[in-house]
Amino acid sequence: IFPMTNQSWSRERFVDHWPLLAIIAVLAIGWFVYRPALSGTFLLDDIPNLSGLASIVDAGSALQFALAGTAGPLGRPLALASFVPQADAWASNAEPFIRINILIHLLNGLLLFVLAGQLARITLGDKRDVPLLALCTSALWIFLPLLASSSLLIVQRMTTLSATFVLAGLCSYMIARRQLEPRPAASLAGMSLSLVVATLLAAFTKENGALLPVFVLVLEATILSPPQNLPSFRWKAWRGLFLFAPAVFFLVYLVAQLPYDEQVIAKRDYTGAQRLFSEAKILWEYLFNAFVPRGGQLGPYHDWRQAGGLSYGPMTVIAMIGWVVVLVAAFRWRRTYAVAALAVFWYLAGHSVESTTIPLELYFEHRNYLPIIGPVFVLCYAVFRIGGRYRAISRVALAIYTLINAGILFSVTSLWGTPLLAASYWYQHNPSSVRAATTLASQQLTGIGPESAIETLRGFADRNPEHGYVRIPELNLRCEISPQNDHSKLVEYLETTLPLITFSHAPGEMLDELLTTAVDSGCY
Repeated sequence: IFPMTNQSWSRERFVDHWPLLAIIAVLAIGWFVYRPALSGTFLLDDIPNLSGLASIVDAGSALQFALAGTAGPLGRPLALASFVPQADAWASNAEPFIRINILIHLLNGLLLFVLAGQLARITLGDKRDVPLLALCTSALWIFLPLLASSSLLIVQRMTTLSATFVLAGLCSYMIARRQLEPRPAASLAGMSLSLVVATLLAAFTKENGALLPVFVLVLEATILSPPQNLPSFRWKAWRGLFLFAPAVFFLVYLVAQLPYDEQVIAKRDYTGAQRLFSEAKILWEYLFNAFVPRGGQLGPYHDWRQAGGLSYGPMTVIAMIGWVVVLVAAFRWRRTYAVAALAVFWYLAGHSVESTTIPLELYFEHRNYLPIIGPVFVLCYAVFRIGGRYRAISRVALAIYTLINAGILFSVTSLWGTPLLAASYWYQHNPSSVRAATTLASQQLTGIGPESAIETLRGFADRNPEHGYVRIPELNLRCEISPQNDHSKLVEYLETTLPLITFSHAPGEMLDELLTTAVDSGCY
């Protein structure tokens, strides 16, 4: 990707180094586009996962914070450790956290540039187009508005930093694999080391980083050819140990999640089958929102979504059948149409942990951070395969499309950088989201006044009685503002409503806060 010469900085040297200069320019534009979000704030899971930063006073407490994570089964210590240098700014200033997140995203864009160049070198007939295809893939991915929340939700550094290790591992693997023909032993050692080290680092940052061997298996099954001078049994043994074994482990683990027990169903309000059917439809929706971004469909609040099975209409059935057809076709023609098969397998492999049987919430944009790379690469690759008189037109169209995405992303990051406006916008477009309602009320409380916050909470509860518990914070505010007043009607409403609400952990925390306020203010 970076051809080198010993010439001085002549015109020829500039031509030789244009890919490096171009990716630097793309990264600079990426920083400019994301920069408005620096004035954003803490949201959603930031507080429960990062509040321990307030207790860091020395190396011991920093280590304790990093090792005490509960966001996943491995604790995600590497991700938590990356927050320690910003501990002094915790809760009062989100800018240092967001700045690091943006820089990680840009670093990932650079790693993708290198990886896409390695893939393009294998798949493109005209090697002169390799740097440009790599550049377009990286730029389009960096500017996808769908991925904004991956960097701007502060705690999702767990996702983006894990992706850093995955992308670095893929790049290292591809470099080592290039020596498979002349130096098979050294190459296999390098490939093995890349997989083991990068997978461990990625998994201890976020568990789905352990999918690195599965991504490599996708490459081996599509665009990479088996080595010619390595004994077949040795190659198959290596693949079985380092690639197939992890893939089988994940498959068994995911199948073992089914069926859901009664407690899980009560908590999530869906069965395993309902989640699978719902995710089949959502996966198509992710693709549409990635490549046809619409502001009202983007943002962090999708908790209003409900799972449904076959009874939820023909689109659910069509979505499931569609994935079956696509998967069968990709497997059947995985060598004939290798890049298209790569995109299908990559996308679905990347979603295999969070979008299948594990009973997580249904929809989060950050789940696309790595999976969407496959579709982005195949889109750019398809453009570069166009020849004849449409060659120049198609490439200009791709550049314009990328710039349009950058413009939309700029508007998205500008919105994130104005928390009160963002909260109002997200609530307007997600009126059934309890999180959007409570976030808006929180922003109104500090930015406008308590009466606006109370009105938002009361209005949401009236329209969504299954979430009537949001009036607990309303009672809390009223106790703070006027503890001497009679609040019996609101208390009576809560006593009637709380036994009928949708399951949530939030009411318990809200009641704790209310009890503290009542004791401190004498509000009874």
